[in-house]
Amino acid sequence: MVPTKDFVLKSLLQKSFFPVQKKNREELPPIFNSESFTKDVAVELNKIASRKGGYDQVEYKGTRFNNVHRVFSIPHPKPYAQLATFCSEHWDDINYICKNKNSLIVPKMHDDGRLVIMDYESSWIKSRRKIRLSSNKKFVVHTDISNCFSSIYSHAIPWALVGHSQAKKNKHLSKEWFNQIDQSQQSSKRCETQGLAIGPATSNILSEIILAKVDEELSAFNYVRFIDDYTCYCKTYEECEKFIQCLSRALNRYGLTLNIKKTSINKLPNPINADWITNLNLRNPVGDEVHWSQVISFLDYAVGLEKEVKEGSIIKYAVKTIHKRINQKHKKIFLEHLLYLAQHYPVIVPVISETLNSVLANDPEYSCESTLLFLLSESITNQRSDSVSWLLHYLIKHKRGINDELSGMIIENEDCVPILMLSLMKEHEANVVDFCNKVIDKKDNYEIDKYWLLLYQLFYQGKVANPYEDQEDQKVFNKLKERKVDFIDLTKE
Repeated sequence: MVPTKDFVLKSLLQKSFFPVQKKNREELPPIFNSESFTKDVAVELNKIASRKGGYDQVEYKGTRFNNVHRVFSIPHPKPYAQLATFCSEHWDDINYICKNKNSLIVPKMHDDGRLVIMDYESSWIKSRRKIRLSSNKKFVVHTDISNCFSSIYSHAIPWALVGHSQAKKNKHLSKEWFNQIDQSQQSSKRCETQGLAIGPATSNILSEIILAKVDEELSAFNYVRFIDDYTCYCKTYEECEKFIQCLSRALNRYGLTLNIKKTSINKLPNPINADWITNLNLRNPVGDEVHWSQVISFLDYAVGLEKEVKEGSIIKYAVKTIHKRINQKHKKIFLEHLLYLAQHYPVIVPVISETLNSVLANDPEYSCESTLLFLLSESITNQRSDSVSWLLHYLIKHKRGINDELSGMIIENEDCVPILMLSLMKEHEANVVDFCNKVIDKKDNYEIDKYWLLLYQLFYQGKVANPYEDQEDQKVFNKLKERKVDFIDLTKE
């Protein structure tokens, strides 16, 4: 079902504001929540004059399987409220993106209220689709867009919405709805025209606005697209080459280019799943409850695959596959093994939550504090926003503390979300407040924007003054506080 306007606005504000697009919301600890960022709040924010130079955003570094960072963004609520509102108000002109049969990730009315969930399909659905698409075909093309989100030109959004000619003819008419969407996107990024933030669902909508129009130009081909990753099935090698040429030409019209290094043509048949998935699944122990020796063998095999293949989150996949089948008496040793693996594969730090909570719920005196602190020190040193935030979440939840040295290291990194997590530890709150006042004293609006989430939360709690000097900027935080908008909910698990 195509989402309604009301669903779109509620989802963008209350469910999809933070970067939580994985099925299990692994990007951020669960205490981050925008439920109180309602339509009524957005209406009030939209009455406030926008800053001429636009706003900056909070950056949050996520850890990938190869330990390389992916930078997510948490936009300032003022331009985001405006962008979400315009997307909702003109949803009838945009919702063609929901009917795109080539795209595997389109906005939907998900049961939990989210608009976009970007996990991969189940093996069963993936298998059926690949069999259907490759029937009577002899070759397959794989390619993707080079630096897709960071390459998107904001003016290309009106080009896709109303066509190049009309968009360029009316580009100076600021009240045209398609220009308002463009301007709101620019405003969330210091009025820059290049690049979309990775994280908020608005960016998925804007990218699909463009890529769905590219898909319309490729209707003669038999392919699917996962975000910016294309797979096309063809009868001949020449047809594969033609697809690449047509795709490249269509993308160029919107200022995008193909990633040549990731473009390949292969002869069918191809395996339905990557070899490592097939091999790992073959080693997956059978049964609802597995013996500890089987768990060790399975995870050992996954470690070997990770070193050999160097492609995909193999360890994370293995842990998520087996963790629910560990019986209670073996969960402690399983947790110890997970913490050991996390020292080498920090990408699994967010997925140890359920096992850790289960162990400590059954044995509150059990201590794994030294390992958590070691992981925290390593994550701070390597500037992993997600690992630091999750580890602090675990320590706070289970009433463990950290020393002044680790606290100082977190503040020295000047990383907004980890510092906000640190502020929840009462013994380190004063140091966080001191850091915030130093940011405020610089009187640099963009610098303040980069920490807006931290500064707002402390302002909401009455720990710091409104950080902005300009009256219109002050109104944003004042209105959020007046409306009791709280982006931290400590009751969430």
